[in-house]
Amino acid sequence: MAGLGEQGEPVRLRVEQALAVEQVNLASTEGRQRAEVLIDETVSAYQAELLAAAAGAGEAGEAEMLARLRRELRDDFVGLGVLAERMLADPQAQEWMINGPKRIFRDSGERIERVPELAFADDRQVRAFLERLLEQVEGKRLDRITPRLEARLPDGSRLTAAIPPVSSNGCTICSIRRFRLGAGSLQELVALEFLSMEAAEFLAAAVAAGRNIVVCGRVSSGKTTLLNALGLAISGSERVVVCESSAELALPQLLPNCVGYEARPASADGLPAVTLEDLVADALRMNPDRILVGECRGPETMAMLWALATGHAGMTSVHGESAEHALRNLVRFALTSGARIEAAEALEWVREVDLVVHCDRPRSAGEGERRFLPRRIDEIVEIAGIEGRRLTLNPLFEGEAAGLRPLASQTDLAADSDASAAGKTR
Repeated sequence: MAGLGEQGEPVRLRVEQALAVEQVNLASTEGRQRAEVLIDETVSAYQAELLAAAAGAGEAGEAEMLARLRRELRDDFVGLGVLAERMLADPQAQEWMINGPKRIFRDSGERIERVPELAFADDRQVRAFLERLLEQVEGKRLDRITPRLEARLPDGSRLTAAIPPVSSNGCTICSIRRFRLGAGSLQELVALEFLSMEAAEFLAAAVAAGRNIVVCGRVSSGKTTLLNALGLAISGSERVVVCESSAELALPQLLPNCVGYEARPASADGLPAVTLEDLVADALRMNPDRILVGECRGPETMAMLWALATGHAGMTSVHGESAEHALRNLVRFALTSGARIEAAEALEWVREVDLVVHCDRPRSAGEGERRFLPRRIDEIVEIAGIEGRRLTLNPLFEGEAAGLRPLASQTDLAADSDASAAGKTR
C-alpha cells in the first residue's frame, strides 16, 4: 500500500492475514466494523513490539507514525478513506473531477478549481476508491473487461469512470456529478431564482394540460433538476413511465403510479444490451398516460416522438445552446434512428413537441478566470409551425431567471389548458 513505507508493510500483511483467517467480508457493514477492530489490535501489537525493542526511545515520533499507519490502513481496508469522505461531504462541491491521483478538480458552482491539498497516493488508491463506490451499485464493475462505466450512486450522484487503455491519461479517471441545485419542486426553484413565479405557474399548468415539453440546455445547466420538478407537477392519478440511460430522476419513488426503466449496455459475459429505444417501445405497452425520457441523444428520439404522435403526453431533455438549437438536435437525432425518413419528415415529427424550456448556466471570464453565474431559465417558447426547412418558434416569456415575465402570446396557451388536458389524457 502506497504511503506506508517499509515499516508499515509488515503490519499491512498481518492485517491481510487476519482478515483472511476470519474470512471478513469488507463489502458488508459488519465486515468493515470487524476490520477496524483487527486493524486496531494489529497496530497496538506492533506498537508494543516497538516499545519493547526501543525501551521508549523516540516515543513521540513513533506515536505519530503509528497514528498515520492506523489511518492509512483504515483508508485502504475500510470505507472510502478520509480523502474520499472529505470529497463527498463537501457541501459546496457540485462535481469532482479526478484526472489522476494528484490532479483533482472541483466545480464549486462558481468556478472549476484545482484542489492541491487533496491527492491520492497512487492510481491503485483511486481504483480502490471507485471499487468501494461501486459496491453500492448493483451490476456495475470497472476492470479490464469493462474499462468504462456510468453509474448512479445511492445519493443520486452520477459517476463516470474509465481505466487504461480507454483512459489515455495512463491512469484511472473519473467524475462525480452531484445534484446540488437543492430543489425538488417548481416552487423550490422559484425560491432559488431559477425562474419566476409566473413562469412556474405557467409550466405547472402546461404539465397539468398534458403538453409535450422539451427541457434543453448545456451540460450541468439544471436540465435534470427541472425535468424532475416538472414531473412532480404531474397529477397523482396519472400512469407515468420513466425511461433513462442512467437512472437519475426521483419520480418513480415520489409519484404514486410511476415506474422506471434503466437502459443497460451489453455485458462482458454475453448479456445483450437493453437500449433506451427498446425501453421507450416497452413503455408504450405499460398503459402510460405520460412518458418521460431522461435525455434524447440518439435513436430513442424517434421512439419518443412516436409516443407523442400516438397521443401520449411526454417530456424529455436534450442538449442545446438555445431552444432553436435543441430542436435542430432533435431533428438530427430522429434521423439516426434507422427510420427511413427525410429531414422534412423529421420536422413534422418534432412538431409534436409543444413547449421548449431552455436552461442556462452563464459564464464570465473576468480577470482571466472563468466563473459560473447561477443557473436559470432564459427561454420558454412554443413551436408555432414549420417555415421552409425550419421550425418557427413563438416566445412565451421575456427576461430570465426571476425576471421571466409572460408575453401576450402565451395567454391562449394557458387559457385552453383544460381542453388540451381532456384531449390528451386517456
